[in-house]
Amino acid sequence: MIVRNLETIDFRTLAIFVTTCRLMSLTQCADELGLPKSTVSKAISKLEEQLQAKLLERSTRKIEITDAGKVALRRVSLLVEEFKSLREDVRDIEQQVQGLLRISAPPAMGSYLAQYILPPFLQQWPKAQVSLELSNVFDDLFVRGIDLAVRVGRVADERLVAREIGYTTQVLVASPDYLREHGVPESPEDLSQHNCITAGTGQEAAFWTLVSEERTESVEVRSNFHCDNPETAKRAAAAGVGIAQIPVNSMICELERLELIRIFPDWHAIYMPIYLVYRPGASKPKRVSALLDYLLSIKQRFEFGPDHQLCQYEACPLGTGQK
Repeated sequence: MIVRNLETIDFRTLAIFVTTCRLMSLTQCADELGLPKSTVSKAISKLEEQLQAKLLERSTRKIEITDAGKVALRRVSLLVEEFKSLREDVRDIEQQVQGLLRISAPPAMGSYLAQYILPPFLQQWPKAQVSLELSNVFDDLFVRGIDLAVRVGRVADERLVAREIGYTTQVLVASPDYLREHGVPESPEDLSQHNCITAGTGQEAAFWTLVSEERTESVEVRSNFHCDNPETAKRAAAAGVGIAQIPVNSMICELERLELIRIFPDWHAIYMPIYLVYRPGASKPKRVSALLDYLLSIKQRFEFGPDHQLCQYEACPLGTGQK
């Protein structure tokens, strides 16, 4: 009976289920797949009948995935991806690297990827296409259909393959106008006398931990401007709001143009690891394998220490932060 039931589950039904879970809408799933909404609804009901479990709670307003549905989604997503890879490998007789690559990265990493990392890959493989999605949220790669993610910090999803490729830290910066008006701090302790732009979540944002060789200082800072995005903090600092901690990998041109000035360059934030994260499975589309091989071959370009070339700058006009 089990074998007979499994033989009736086709890949179109599985694909409909995965797409519905990703979009959380029968109507949007039908539109994306070019199917009648009734076909989508029947496919979900058929799969629930075959698995003998309620996978989705459906109402006129919303869809919610049940616990059984979450288990099914993880397994079905792998099956659908493996089938897609098989079909693409069979069709790709000429070993071409082509098609759409969906990449996810934090906003602070986006500009660096767009300017320094992805252009050479696209020049080497002109038939490849990249969709770079920037988010501070660690999206579910299975549900979202993300091929590869660049993530900073610990990777909690044990279903994913995570390969460490580098590290980054944050440096302290402020605008020349702010420093002229409020003075230049000479040590981490002086930060308590300044307005500090905080970024992040929770109470951690109120404390900055800085290191210099073997010394570590944890400083409580005050702020009248908080955001959850380092890029936004950088823009606020350039506008003269206060002092900000900015990831090295996002300091592409502001220091060079003296829009921002680095504060006591002997200090920086604690190092954070950078990972390449992707779904497991031996069969990957060639475009994904090619991108993965390319990024692993240039791992040294993801080593963002406090002396990285992106932090090189001329002597500031205020007589501080010189090289």
